[in-house]
Amino acid sequence: MLVINIMQMEPKNYPRIFIVEDNLLYQQLIAKELESLFGEIHFFTKGETCLEALGKDPSIIILDYDLEGEINGLDTMKEIRKFNPAIYVILFSNQKNLNNSENVIQYGFFDYLEKRDHSFSLLRQMVCATYHSLPEQKKL
Repeated sequence: MLVINIMQMEPKNYPRIFIVEDNLLYQQLIAKELESLFGEIHFFTKGETCLEALGKDPSIIILDYDLEGEINGLDTMKEIRKFNPAIYVILFSNQKNLNNSENVIQYGFFDYLEKRDHSFSLLRQMVCATYHSLPEQKKL
């Protein structure tokens, strides 16, 4: 697990973000886009390790569909919902067949973004918008 902690704001004012992505290049691209959010960012390559860390109370989880390990992104999402249905989860994946609102809602995702060249800057905008819509107690 890789942790990036950017201390440019008071610790109580930044979100804890989990990134569940098994591609190390994508992890680096996501980190580059999100570092300006001044958040505590935890990276996981497996759904299982993300689930083990849910006690750290993430505000936002960015979740890939295809993951290393025993469970995929949808199974990980089901377990996240059992743990805390209020966690904002964004599906960030190459899975084109999931790109419709019925599937996103059915599986409990807050939003979906398909991975493309320009998607990483869009993901930053999506995370910013999500963070600003969080209740104050989830921004801790």
